[in-house]
Amino acid sequence: MSSAQPDIQHIADALQEILPREFISTNRFERIANALHPFPFDIEEQQVPYAVVMPSNAQEVSGILKYANKEKIPVFVRGSGTQLAGSSRPHTHGIVLNVHRMNQLEIHEDYGFLECGPGCVVAKLDNILAARGYFFPFHPGSRLIANMGGVVTNNTSGHIVDASVGKPNDYVMGVQAVLPNGDIIETGTKGMRRPAGTDLTKFFAGGDGLLGVITSIRIRLLPAFKRAHGFAMFRDLKSLARGVQRVYREKRPVPLLMEFMENAAAKIGFEIKGLPEPQGSAIFFVSVGATEEEASGRLKLVLSSFKAENPLEAYEVTDMGDWEKLWGAREVIGSFLMQKTGHQWKAAEIVCNLKDLVEGIEEVKNFNKGRPLIDDLPLYLYGHIGALTMHPGILIPSDWDSEKQKKANAELFKREAELNLKYGGCGGEWGQFSMRKDFFVRRYGEAGYALMRTIKQAVDPNNILNPGILEGYR
Repeated sequence: MSSAQPDIQHIADALQEILPREFISTNRFERIANALHPFPFDIEEQQVPYAVVMPSNAQEVSGILKYANKEKIPVFVRGSGTQLAGSSRPHTHGIVLNVHRMNQLEIHEDYGFLECGPGCVVAKLDNILAARGYFFPFHPGSRLIANMGGVVTNNTSGHIVDASVGKPNDYVMGVQAVLPNGDIIETGTKGMRRPAGTDLTKFFAGGDGLLGVITSIRIRLLPAFKRAHGFAMFRDLKSLARGVQRVYREKRPVPLLMEFMENAAAKIGFEIKGLPEPQGSAIFFVSVGATEEEASGRLKLVLSSFKAENPLEAYEVTDMGDWEKLWGAREVIGSFLMQKTGHQWKAAEIVCNLKDLVEGIEEVKNFNKGRPLIDDLPLYLYGHIGALTMHPGILIPSDWDSEKQKKANAELFKREAELNLKYGGCGGEWGQFSMRKDFFVRRYGEAGYALMRTIKQAVDPNNILNPGILEGYR
């Protein structure tokens, strides 16, 4: 990258040769807004982009990347900015490429797939498909604002249990992507069978945004199924964890969704939803089937495994009004906590193995103990327990200065890495680099990391696309 500071107006003028001026912003407020993400600390001056561009198609993206390569200007791809490991925030000055205008959607029922742009909002797409009788296998917690490009790039499972229906990108048949040099390529297939051997789709779907900009996504259509809803409450986390272990060991049909909240988090969520105060840790689950009877039958098998661990209560929820309250208490617990306290919510992602789940959940319960800055902060624990994923979260005080908030954030990710290394897991939702780069090196070795650097160098020799993600957030 050039060491000389480019002239912002000169950049805007050059970009105007590629896309209309109304979709190029050099407004400082707009530039800062497109550099923010969920981390609690302030954006720094060197992270404010020169300009924000809003292309509508692959040809415009290609032109932007060709220009950026020529001038050695970094380009950071932006969706909704909800990524939780640091990839949403630019690491240096550059151009932010905001994908929200690439929100095209075509549903090809005769082919059995849909094609959408990276700027499509997950919840809106889900609602459109549900109205046509389809199931959409993407369910991040930020679904109301999350864009498809970010979800596919990170291959984030969200609430959906991997062991039930697979990872989201198991349903991505192909993408259109623009390489860092501006070349436009197509990957995958329009047929029902995925490619054997090399499938270029995997470089982009689940590729951490390192090798190209996704401009269109092809996803297989799945028929909707019937659902049955269940709830259980356990006196302690050990019993809850043993119940989850039983579901797998007793070979029950794995629920589509299986979420939990430790008592402290459950109390806040239940209070906001007007539910009675919980007396223990809660677990919520959804079983599926071709018919209502099949879904209910599968749910009862899961309940039988839970009941063997003597829960305070465990039952099928048949009133959808009751279910919406229960599920609502869990789904947006982070937002509830911030509303209640005025502080900044920050969570880690610990993925345990099945054998050690009881030990793991007890250790995660004490996630922040012994950490210099976050030891005294209250901990709230929830997560996607069906996928053995736990989110220990803390509220970072809003009156802490930016440097202290940074150090607290680093402590959290360091502890996350320690526990994922101990239990053999890795993040299943937020990507593998940025704040997790050091973990990646420890988990997969210097040779694994060197392989990623080699691939990146081959495809992006000027390192203009999303620089800093592979190198690690600082």
